[in-house]
Amino acid sequence: MIAGKLGDAHLAGVVRGAAFVMGIRIVGAAIALISQVLLARWMGAFEYGIFAYVWVWVVVLGIVVPLGFGTSVLRFIPEYRAAEKWRRLAGVLKASFGIVAALGAAAAAAGLLLLWALNGYIQDYYLWPLAIALLCVPGFALMDWQEGAARAFGWVNLAYVPNYIVRPLAIVIITGGIIYFTGSATGLHVTLAALAATFATMLGQRFVLSRRVTQVVPGAKPVYHVKHWVAISAPLVLVEGLFLLLTNTDIVLLGYFVAPDEVGIYFAATRIANLMAFIQFSVAALAVPKFAELHSAGKHEELEAFVQGSTQWIFWPTVAAGAVLLLGGNFALGLFGENFDAGYPVLCVLMLGFLARAATGSTEYLLNMTGNQNAVGWTYGVAAVANIALNFLLVPSFGLMGAAIATAISIVASTLWLAVIVRRRLGITVFVLAGPVRRKLNATRAA
Repeated sequence: MIAGKLGDAHLAGVVRGAAFVMGIRIVGAAIALISQVLLARWMGAFEYGIFAYVWVWVVVLGIVVPLGFGTSVLRFIPEYRAAEKWRRLAGVLKASFGIVAALGAAAAAAGLLLLWALNGYIQDYYLWPLAIALLCVPGFALMDWQEGAARAFGWVNLAYVPNYIVRPLAIVIITGGIIYFTGSATGLHVTLAALAATFATMLGQRFVLSRRVTQVVPGAKPVYHVKHWVAISAPLVLVEGLFLLLTNTDIVLLGYFVAPDEVGIYFAATRIANLMAFIQFSVAALAVPKFAELHSAGKHEELEAFVQGSTQWIFWPTVAAGAVLLLGGNFALGLFGENFDAGYPVLCVLMLGFLARAATGSTEYLLNMTGNQNAVGWTYGVAAVANIALNFLLVPSFGLMGAAIATAISIVASTLWLAVIVRRRLGITVFVLAGPVRRKLNATRAA
């Protein structure tokens, strides 16, 4: 069934490209998992929990701060290259980089001021690590923008290798050096290592990206259409920010209800559960431009077939990955150190959310690329608020399991609603079994 889908030229190209991206992500996932295991063993659950908590803030702010330019450049760069509008291309590259850099610096400064104002209300062991983490935000934000720009030019290695391979390796190497010279590593030490690794990797990626751009883009005096670019980019950050809030609320709130060692156990479970999302990420990375292309060309039947085919390629490998994680989850958690296997029930619950998302494919990307991003924003906004409420309701009584249940419920509910929106607005049924059932009915009717 799935193999037959490769007869679709659109899908075949995406699957081949996704396999390459998947290869990078598998290597990156292995490095990330090994690095987290090493950090947890070197630091212990308490200090590892401190680092995990503050790093979540870096990820959330670092993706929200670029104001959607990390995604919108995927539209602007190919559009201007195809039309040979070199002055506009030069303008959007220069302006968007400057905007992201400025917003990152402003966010870090505002965060430090807020941290100073709240001194006394934040646990002492979080204070300095949070301060250093805020300094990471500009570098993380620029790496997010550079990843989008490299993807827009088709430079997959440059887009993903620095973020998913180089930076995690650098954090571990620097932390190892700290342990070698001092004999120990705390949450503050590793956050400092992350700061150094983030900026070193960002600057290296920036250097290579700039050199490649000059080789493929003719020199031209920049023309700026900042209002137009911001108007298109800003709504995208709402969708990205709300989804990040939806998927990270549990860890943020756990920091207020439980000790850092429990946060560390929960974070380890999320790192393992996230492995299920790599298949969806890899297919979506190549499928998103095709959604926009087929929709704008009015090729509804091709779009529907492509969506259903990509869902097959997301769901069934995700099921296989989930089965492997169920069997090896206890072992994987045990690698992090003593007592980390207590996170196995949490891992099982979180996996349900990833399985539900895989069963409907890339609904949020499909809606974003067809002009329905506001519906996605509203859906994730309601789900994020519900997730916060559920966390406050469940975490005090059920601890880590309460946080996992709250997040799983919110993700499953938002996923189902997005599938309903796709059906109502685009006339496409995205559920994984829709394609096979429809083909069986058609074959029955033909007979």
